[in-house]
Amino acid sequence: MGDGITDYAKDAIIGVLQEFFAMEKNVGGDLLFNRDLAQSRILIADKYTINMEDVEKKPSIVVIRGAQSWGRRGIDQFQGWSGPNVGSKHTDLIQGSFNCTCMSRQGLEAEKIGFTVFGFFSFFKKVLRDALKGVHDIQGIVLGEELVARTDSEIDISVVPVSVSLLFQWSWLVERVGPPFRDVSVNASIQGGERMTRFLRSARPALVT
Repeated sequence: MGDGITDYAKDAIIGVLQEFFAMEKNVGGDLLFNRDLAQSRILIADKYTINMEDVEKKPSIVVIRGAQSWGRRGIDQFQGWSGPNVGSKHTDLIQGSFNCTCMSRQGLEAEKIGFTVFGFFSFFKKVLRDALKGVHDIQGIVLGEELVARTDSEIDISVVPVSVSLLFQWSWLVERVGPPFRDVSVNASIQGGERMTRFLRSARPALVT
């Protein structure tokens, strides 16, 4: 079935945040992202890449996938018939939540990162919809309350969560090429184009504070 929608969405969010934080005019020099992590002033990745020991050394944005749900539009999400094997085409909308957990040893810095991410999703909604193929809408952008977490080294880390919900269209084709449930193939793809995690190379908007 290829890459899953949740992988696409999470990778896309990580990719666009990395691109945005890589521009000094957006975030300044103190929070500048660099793909060479030794040079980067901030870490941006999923929860399996960053641990609390990393956060003790550098501020971080950890992207975590939340719940995903089908929209269940139409009967059986059926769209039509296709192909000589009488394959059935299906399509549906998936609504998925994602958390961008902004962390730093300094509370003010964690708040700054959190508000920057909050503003990024709010101010550049249209740019993101155009750039992320298959995204119909970006909803439920919430800047959460600052919390404090303690590492194994007894160091307090300030945590500011930003949550966002994406509405994707996902399409698939089911073809029966043999007895029922034995030889069935499913090809799935995101509506509107191939997997993409990079953007802003041409648009390059700046966050004005």
